[in-house]
Amino acid sequence: MNRKAILIVMLAFAATSCGRALPTSPLRTRTTDTFGGGNATSTATTLSNLVAVTLAPGVLAADVARTYGATVVTSRPNERTATFLPPTGVTPAAFLNMLANDTRVVTKEIDAWIENAEARQQSFAFDDGFNTPLAYAQQTASTLINLDAAHEVATGRNVKVAIIDTGVDLTHSALRTRIIGGYDFVDDDTNPTDVGDGIDNDGDGRIDEAFGHGTHVAGIVHLVAPDAQLLVVRVLDADGRGDLAKVAAGVRWAVQHGAKVINLSLGANARLDALQDVLAEAELAGVTVLATAGNWGTSKLIDYPGTSTHTMCVAAVDGNGAGAAFSSYGSAVELSAPGVAIRSTYPGEQYRQWSGTSMAAPFVTGTCALLAEKHPTWSLIDMETRLQATAKALTGVPVGASAKQFGAGVLDAGAALSPDRSMGDNGGDPTRLANTHH
Repeated sequence: MNRKAILIVMLAFAATSCGRALPTSPLRTRTTDTFGGGNATSTATTLSNLVAVTLAPGVLAADVARTYGATVVTSRPNERTATFLPPTGVTPAAFLNMLANDTRVVTKEIDAWIENAEARQQSFAFDDGFNTPLAYAQQTASTLINLDAAHEVATGRNVKVAIIDTGVDLTHSALRTRIIGGYDFVDDDTNPTDVGDGIDNDGDGRIDEAFGHGTHVAGIVHLVAPDAQLLVVRVLDADGRGDLAKVAAGVRWAVQHGAKVINLSLGANARLDALQDVLAEAELAGVTVLATAGNWGTSKLIDYPGTSTHTMCVAAVDGNGAGAAFSSYGSAVELSAPGVAIRSTYPGEQYRQWSGTSMAAPFVTGTCALLAEKHPTWSLIDMETRLQATAKALTGVPVGASAKQFGAGVLDAGAALSPDRSMGDNGGDPTRLANTHH
């Protein structure tokens, strides 16, 4: 029995023993070819031959494919993102031209990989010997963001937060009672468990290098917002990669299932129109989406969707509040948060350290969940306004960078929640501050 099968059995037992329902599922995916789920050769050579589209509401992918003699590769009922294999003898670029005036197609582009920055730059989780819940709860990052003061005001109660990543260890004792649903868009099943497959799917010489990434991210959100309800959406494999259709579908699924805050610790090197479209939908629905700046260590490249106007982009600082040397920085960054040697949950009832902007974003995600408890109608702009106005100054930046390239400053969750400490201080106004650090 493989690892995922074992975990499915464990999950079923846990769900039965504590009376919890299994994660919510969308309608079943219809796929004519796996493209991206097999060996390294197929994933490296086929994705660039596919075209990803966003369909207009009510349009069926099969109808579009029939018009041009194309093949539907991935299409989900009630999901507007689909992928096509162009007709025989037609290049992807030529197929895009064929779709140019088709009013049934909202966006169209060559399919692309989206990856978490740590897998790309090969930053790995490690056990420093302090593998305990207490060390997790009392780490330096919590002190840096003034978390105890924030918890005196809110804990994220009744706020749904979506973790769109490699999945989560659903049986981890720190997380299992907070998970209320999810879906696995990699394996197309209702068990979004963070699990490796023992295969070097991306051909980089590493096997399952991103295993545990989603569990780690979820643990950071839980540390900051312990009473938030977690929606687990698996769109990346254990090598940390997922195609555009999976990620866009994951975001749309999260919005449809009531997420108020979404964490996207993943990215690509350029804007992706299908993802931009669904992020616009999310913002219109009042959802706050957090994204990572990336781990390029330069201002010349910030990961998308961190550069999207529909997300809040987060860079990383160390435990002293200085800009991390590996963090991307620049004008797209709105805020910085701890991202160096962050201890969090890891599959197998463990707690490990990991570094990256993927670790910084969920600190802000959790803080947005705290704010959403007090202000359920707040928009992305409202969240940004409060968090930026209450941020504290960085203590230093890498050579060649400036403090303003790390956003408004370092996240201070305690200061962000301070205006909401009492009912009579007009805490509902995101511009009103009880404590400003600038």
